[in-house]
Amino acid sequence: MLQTAIWDFDGTLYDTYPLMMQALQQALGEHQIKIDAPKLYRQIKEKSITSVVHQLEQTKGITGLLARYHELESQLQQHPQPFADALSVCQAVVTSGGQNFLLTHRDQQAKQFLTAGGFTPLFSGYVTSEFQFKRKPNPEALNYLITRYQLDKATTIMIGDRPLDVIAGQKAGVKSCFFDVDDFHNVKNATITITALAQLIPYFRQQA
Repeated sequence: MLQTAIWDFDGTLYDTYPLMMQALQQALGEHQIKIDAPKLYRQIKEKSITSVVHQLEQTKGITGLLARYHELESQLQQHPQPFADALSVCQAVVTSGGQNFLLTHRDQQAKQFLTAGGFTPLFSGYVTSEFQFKRKPNPEALNYLITRYQLDKATTIMIGDRPLDVIAGQKAGVKSCFFDVDDFHNVKNATITITALAQLIPYFRQQA
């Protein structure tokens, strides 16, 4: 049985990618960069927005693209909604005697969104961008949570929607869950693969 859930935020707990894509496409458009939307979406989900934008800045010889994206995304992303069953799964983790933690590249805004969605009482700790840890798939932030809260690696799972979340979990020596919300089927080595968050609940239930 699992006891500890370490959650990614964007695309895992909250459905933020539609407006992230809108902000990214607007920022690219301001530099006359056109990329097919499905292709761009797949790129940022298989890698990250930061890595994709940095590569574009280098190849196009431009600067400030990532900063502009973050400015636009912050303006647009005012009231994101959690995925179906996100709150009930977090509640199930706590009911089973477990704990929830957040590990996100987003800033304190993520905690504000969790508060608005009623998640805050269900979370025991957070890592946001303000901690300035190395970005996933580097396991530095995960290792911090494991050490800071004395988590049992054998019963801890990293849950995310991208390959880098799974890799980070593996590097930290914990279990990993790939939330294949897009049906990309592009992660083959996760401990668990799900297409709906409710599928996680049985893994946290007390065994009779």
